[in-house]
Amino acid sequence: MAIKENFISMAPDEESNAKVSPIDNNKTLLMDQFTADAEPGNPELVEDIQNIGDAFAHFQPKVEVDFTDENGDSVNETLHFGEIRDFEAQGGKGRLVENSAFLGGVKKKIDTNAKIRKSIEQSRKLRDILKDAGSREELKEMLQAMLEELESAK
Repeated sequence: MAIKENFISMAPDEESNAKVSPIDNNKTLLMDQFTADAEPGNPELVEDIQNIGDAFAHFQPKVEVDFTDENGDSVNETLHFGEIRDFEAQGGKGRLVENSAFLGGVKKKIDTNAKIRKSIEQSRKLRDILKDAGSREELKEMLQAMLEELESAK
């Protein structure tokens, strides 16, 4: 018997003798251990789980992650997962970024930079200032003075 490209689709379910649905080629199946306290090789049999919500409630998956900030420093954070959406980051559907203090901070910086860039692109006066080297240096000094004033007010 030749191995099929999507071998998972041919695996029979032992209880119902039904075939498992194939995974589309444009999908990614990620399987990993998201709990540090589980003992490998000794799985826990839980029979009262009826749906995926019950599984999240019972196992309470979490994982420690080391992020690297813009200075190259390591930032350790524990991510908790309560439902499938907690794994998703893209398209605003998921809550991975929302549930992470580090990723939320990075997203805030990205959004702020995008707003500043949009303001510069829409302001003719600011574009003209940035074209001239002398004016650009004056603006830089003014912004630096404002930043220092804000930091000293903390």
